[in-house]
Amino acid sequence: MLKSLSINGFTLIAQAEVPFRKGFTAITGETGAGKSVLLKSLRVVCGDKAQGTFVRSGAEKAVVEATFDIANEPEVKKVLKELELDDDSDELVIRREVQENGKGRARVNGAIVNLADLQKLGEELIQMHGQSEQLLLRDTRTHAKMLDDFAGNQELLTEYGNHWSAWNEIRAKIVETEERAKNLAAQKDFLKFQFEELTKATLKEGEEEALEEKVNSASKAEAERRYLDEVQGLLGGENGLLDQVQLLQAKMRTLAAKVSDYDEDLQALVEVADPFESICKDLMRLSPSAAVSEADIDRANARIAQIQKLKRKYRTDVNGLIELTEQRQKELDCLENLDADLEELNRQAAKEQMELNRIAGLLTVARKEAATRYDRAVSDILHTLGMPKAEFRTSIEEQPLTPIGADRIEFLLAPNPGEGYKSLQKAVSGGELSRVLLAIKSVMADLDHVPLLIFDEVDSGISGEVGNSIGDALRKLGKHHQILTITHLHQVASRAENQLAVSKREIEGRTFTSIVDLDREGRITEISRMLGGDSETVRGHAKQLLEENL
Repeated sequence: MLKSLSINGFTLIAQAEVPFRKGFTAITGETGAGKSVLLKSLRVVCGDKAQGTFVRSGAEKAVVEATFDIANEPEVKKVLKELELDDDSDELVIRREVQENGKGRARVNGAIVNLADLQKLGEELIQMHGQSEQLLLRDTRTHAKMLDDFAGNQELLTEYGNHWSAWNEIRAKIVETEERAKNLAAQKDFLKFQFEELTKATLKEGEEEALEEKVNSASKAEAERRYLDEVQGLLGGENGLLDQVQLLQAKMRTLAAKVSDYDEDLQALVEVADPFESICKDLMRLSPSAAVSEADIDRANARIAQIQKLKRKYRTDVNGLIELTEQRQKELDCLENLDADLEELNRQAAKEQMELNRIAGLLTVARKEAATRYDRAVSDILHTLGMPKAEFRTSIEEQPLTPIGADRIEFLLAPNPGEGYKSLQKAVSGGELSRVLLAIKSVMADLDHVPLLIFDEVDSGISGEVGNSIGDALRKLGKHHQILTITHLHQVASRAENQLAVSKREIEGRTFTSIVDLDREGRITEISRMLGGDSETVRGHAKQLLEENL
């Protein structure tokens, strides 16, 4: 529950420290005094969008700080834990600062949070029910949630939701598989052609390098054979180098024998000729490497050309070509298996749909049974709120499966006999809608976990005995929630357990709004004002009203 609200520099409120207590609190004051400003500050601190116009003229910034007691609020603590803001404390402090340019910051227990997280937390702390919040009832999407909360359908909805998710996942896979099959079918001939071409090539890793090595080796062997033949031709044969060297040595021996001056030359020639002859004899004994046939070389070159052509065509290397072959094989296999996959997916989808239909049927039965009790309870409360002939009805019509079942649920209202039921979306007036909202909140009091409910002028446009009924309804609702409401009716204010008086005054040309937590005498004075006077008779009436509602 809300314990206190500190406001500084927020439009008409220069400074205010406002305490709050359990139960039903009425907020009263003259029109234009600033009652809506008080509620607006509370909305801002709980995540409403801020504007620079909220900053009071002359102030640097507007600051609103709210303190909540969350000892018995597990949903609030759950959100704090999700946001990693849980400090195991039973007190929650939210501070919101707004600059003149509209920017600002928010802190939760001292930690800075973004607006989205603040809004998520605020939704668990307060519910505002004013003219704008009545749009909630005009949205039929909320009607099903309200009825399901009343019926206690959470377990069924959880089970249904699990099957709904599974069903939609399978359906998404079916669409994906069908699209894939369509695309693959359109490419089947192309895929088959590539696969057959690549398969026929029987590519092997490292084959290209081996072929190139084979061709290079054949080229070397040919060069070796040619040059070795030429060398051996020079060395051997008639008048070859070996014969010429031997003839040279014989001539030199003859010359040296006759002319001793050539002995040294002969000796030098012998020293050179012996190793030369040895080398020549070795060269003469050599045989060329085994020759590769021209046919083998042609085949190797043709294979290399084929591989290079495929590489150019598919713009990848041999390993890439091998991987592409495997990929095309998988795609063709997949195309063959897609029909079987689709058949299995459709079987699974049908099974999930059967479960959805079964649970949706259980939900329909539970909703119709709960709607009978719900409609009677809401109608009974409306009868006490100035609508004695009004009838509330929940329309439940069959529709295709949705995330919450197979029911289209809409709340209808017959405000007066003979006029028929009207949709809350358009046909019902704001005053009627506010009373319907109060009646629904009263019926749901035990189930609604939000601790603070705020009703902004829920009694607008009514008076007399109806005001008493609305006051009684708010007081009863205050047994389950902390209730704040702006009211101009003394019948409503006198039934509140607590009362805040909002007033404004002008000081040196500036307007100041003040908020006072009224004691008993203060309440008598304020209710007297609401009754239209301050005479002893009026004060006596105000006192009597308070005593009657203690």
